[in-house]
Amino acid sequence: MMRHGMHAILCACALWLGGAAEIGSGGGGPVTPTFQESVDLQPLAELAVQSGGRIKSLGSFAQGEMGFISGPRLINQQSPLFTYFDLLIRPEAYVDADVIYVKGGSVRQRIADAVLREDPTLEERMRAFQSSGLISGRLLAREGVAALLEQMQGDLLRTAKVMDTVRGAQMLMQTDALLRGLRIVPPAPADERQRWHSISEVMLLAADPGAVKASGKEATPVDGLDVGLQQQCAQQWRSMVEAWIDGDAQRVNASARALAALLPTLNPAAFPDPARLRWEAWYFASGNLSWIWLVYALSVILLLLAVAYRWPRARSAGLVVFAVAFLLQTTALGLRWWISARFPNSNMFEAVTTSAWFGGCAAMILEFALRRRAVAGFIALASAFASAVALMSAHFLPVQLDAQIGNMMPVLHDVWLYIHTNVIIFSYCLIFMAAVSAGLYLTYRALGGKRVHASVGGVATLSPEGMGGLRSERTGEVLDGVTMLLMKLSFVLLWAGIAMGAIWADHSWGRPWGWDPKEVFALNTFVVFAVLVHVRYRSLDKGLWTALLAVVGAAVMLFNWIVINFVITGLHSYA
Repeated sequence: MMRHGMHAILCACALWLGGAAEIGSGGGGPVTPTFQESVDLQPLAELAVQSGGRIKSLGSFAQGEMGFISGPRLINQQSPLFTYFDLLIRPEAYVDADVIYVKGGSVRQRIADAVLREDPTLEERMRAFQSSGLISGRLLAREGVAALLEQMQGDLLRTAKVMDTVRGAQMLMQTDALLRGLRIVPPAPADERQRWHSISEVMLLAADPGAVKASGKEATPVDGLDVGLQQQCAQQWRSMVEAWIDGDAQRVNASARALAALLPTLNPAAFPDPARLRWEAWYFASGNLSWIWLVYALSVILLLLAVAYRWPRARSAGLVVFAVAFLLQTTALGLRWWISARFPNSNMFEAVTTSAWFGGCAAMILEFALRRRAVAGFIALASAFASAVALMSAHFLPVQLDAQIGNMMPVLHDVWLYIHTNVIIFSYCLIFMAAVSAGLYLTYRALGGKRVHASVGGVATLSPEGMGGLRSERTGEVLDGVTMLLMKLSFVLLWAGIAMGAIWADHSWGRPWGWDPKEVFALNTFVVFAVLVHVRYRSLDKGLWTALLAVVGAAVMLFNWIVINFVITGLHSYA
């Protein structure tokens, strides 16, 4: 039982609630499904909030904050915004609820073993934990488990990062942290800092004066904003919280709509375009449109059928599906560009997805230019495969590829950055595409294909020959030609990107080269392709060695992009 007075204000969101209500604890059902399904938070999802130095939609903010707590998992199939408010308003319901995400199978196993040593009856719950990665704060606080967490915190190489995320989730789940994060009250027009205020700074205006005095706090309105409007906002906030605790969905919805309408009237000039907030909320609610990988996967299947069976209709259908997928991806990139007010290339999610989009641009141009040659469809196949992998990574690895939109670091505000970064990630996608065609060539050879290669090392010399007339002995020539074409383009772009990166480094850090791990492995990738060029002219089996080195070059590039970014710390760690 929990009294709704100033104790609720201080401990359960610092709110004046009045009356009394029962708060559940533990387990997996903090709210009734009927209430959860009936609550409509869409008006609040499209509300503005200041977080991380930018103004974003409350819906995308809640998704990001819950990502820090529960990772890629949904709690009881609730929306992130619903769970955020439920954690804030009814914290005791989550004391023993499995909501904290722990990354890594080995770490989960060690934690599960520690829990079972103290309580063997939790075996089924620990199996669920190892599958979902979700565990409760109460279990983590047990003496034996807490000692294990402290031990893993000291292992800087293997488990310290995981423990940092667990500690961060525990801190973020605290009521005061959740409440501070709700910076939905705009700044006063005369506020030069443009610092938004938490709802906690005005909500006491709706509380009983005697209770406020007893709490030791002050009900002080924000200077420069209309006091009457602030009081109305506080009243609607109080009404929404009371209704939430009572399980009154209709009243929650009415108060949410009223609050969403009132807050912008405090300082309309501080709020961004409502359409941008709506689209941002929709973008994140739609999974960042990473599901487009399914459309690319369909085009891969059709284009592979065309290669395997020399089926013109499959090639035509595959190209149409590829064009649709590319159009959808262009829409997703353009929407993110508009929402963030900058070209999307400042974090790993954006780098991976934008890189794939650059590859799609190249494929569209090359497919059009070479549409009457036997190579038609092969470049689109390589691009579709690369885009499918990139978007699948974004879809299935939301922790590693965090889709949240943030501001760029100050050092990145340099014209050479935009050129250098875009050229580099463009070359990386072409390298991956070359590895796709190289892999197909190696498969062709493994299945008994002839020892052939494209004459002069490119596809421009291939005769105009449709898929229906493409003889099996020429398949190897086409695949080798596609690999060489993509390799040459990526080789030039990678060299240009490294050179421009040195110019940017000289501008930003005062030296063009610093042997940073990312610089070193970018150079290593370039060296592999330099070796490929020379081997191409010296080897008798040009097609085989070209394919092998193209795959090796892609492996070095992926090591640079994955291991260097996520494991090894350097000056490029923000990339």
